[in-house]
Amino acid sequence: MSEDTTIRIERFEPELIDGVPNDRTVAFLKAISRGFHEGSLDAGDVATLARLDLEDNSTYTAVHDESSVQPSLHTESPVATYAAFGGTLNIGGGNLMPVHQITSVTVSPTHRRRGLLRRMITEDLTGARETGMVFAALTASEATIYGRFGFGKATGRVRFTLDTRHGAPMRGASGGTVLAVAPAELMKYAPAIFAAAHARTPGSVSATGFDVGQAAGRWEDYDSLKPVENLRSALHLDAEGKPDGFVSYLFAGGKGSAPTLNIGQMCTVDGAARRELIAYLADHDLIEVVTGRGPLDDVLPSALENARAYKVTGAGDHLWLRILDVRTALAARSYRGEGIVRLRVLDALGLADGHWELEVHDGTAQVRRAPEDSEPDATLDVRDLGSLYLGGFSAEHLAQAGVLQAHTPRAVATLDALFATDFVPYCQADF
Repeated sequence: MSEDTTIRIERFEPELIDGVPNDRTVAFLKAISRGFHEGSLDAGDVATLARLDLEDNSTYTAVHDESSVQPSLHTESPVATYAAFGGTLNIGGGNLMPVHQITSVTVSPTHRRRGLLRRMITEDLTGARETGMVFAALTASEATIYGRFGFGKATGRVRFTLDTRHGAPMRGASGGTVLAVAPAELMKYAPAIFAAAHARTPGSVSATGFDVGQAAGRWEDYDSLKPVENLRSALHLDAEGKPDGFVSYLFAGGKGSAPTLNIGQMCTVDGAARRELIAYLADHDLIEVVTGRGPLDDVLPSALENARAYKVTGAGDHLWLRILDVRTALAARSYRGEGIVRLRVLDALGLADGHWELEVHDGTAQVRRAPEDSEPDATLDVRDLGSLYLGGFSAEHLAQAGVLQAHTPRAVATLDALFATDFVPYCQADF
């Protein structure tokens, strides 16, 4: 297929002059808002987003169709958007690795099925690999798009409701203190708490300025960039008086529905802070339900005297991981077992394709290229290697799903012995 000569792609960083975004930054951000069916952005909203993206060192990719004519919006607005920025990914063992985070991907319905996404993402991932990036990650609004570009489901999360008509008595003793604070106070404490939780949570990515502002009520979401009215917040202190968790929440319900507290942002360094902040929310008068999000292996059902008060109302994938450099990724990870396994990794984009030999001894990995004509122990797509990598999916699970092919009798058992973890990976952040 010949390349469409009417299509022009430009890459640039957001730009503000005296606090005011330039025209192409405005057009780019408004195109994203339109692509995600969000509300119209005013000048202040655009300036806020541009400033946050500038702080994150984001790079924008805008696709223009030079054949567009009036009165089409696309005479001035991009027909597709794509953005990327750097952060860190906790791969377990206390190891925070650089990660290329992808966001703001839109294609106008007038320009679907013209290969624009494939062109944007292929060029971006290739460039990231050439600069030495080992991982790329995103959160997918649609489940069928990104697998073909090598992204695999790596973490999940749940949405839950908690019946608090009788409070939320916990089986374990409390050891900390909860303080009711003004949401603005979280601007002081949230960054350090986010960082501490990230360092202890495999599967997590580093928080951004948007996350901190959202916790403090400066905005509710990308769809609403104005201060959140009636937001409440609390801070948790551990037994030594050190802040180790926070929650921000809103009252909802009433007038025919159960009085409810909806958790907006909640971040805790450990299960104790999570338990005690939830118990604090449940102690509010006139409240019957608390709703929020959490990890697949949430401690709350085990912590509650009445485990049935906690109900999962939804569960799904969240972080999608793309390995760009197999050798470095496998060598960086910590392992529990010992053994040698040869993998044939398939990658339609050619970035991670090849035969690899992983040898683990005393928890240390040696990774090398295996001969191309050698017989692998197992074959899998790079997307499924991404699912296996953080421990969210076992080799046995992938084999039963038909996406990992074992060629030797012990291949699956060896992989599971090596990649086994004592945690379920979890990513709190949206991006």
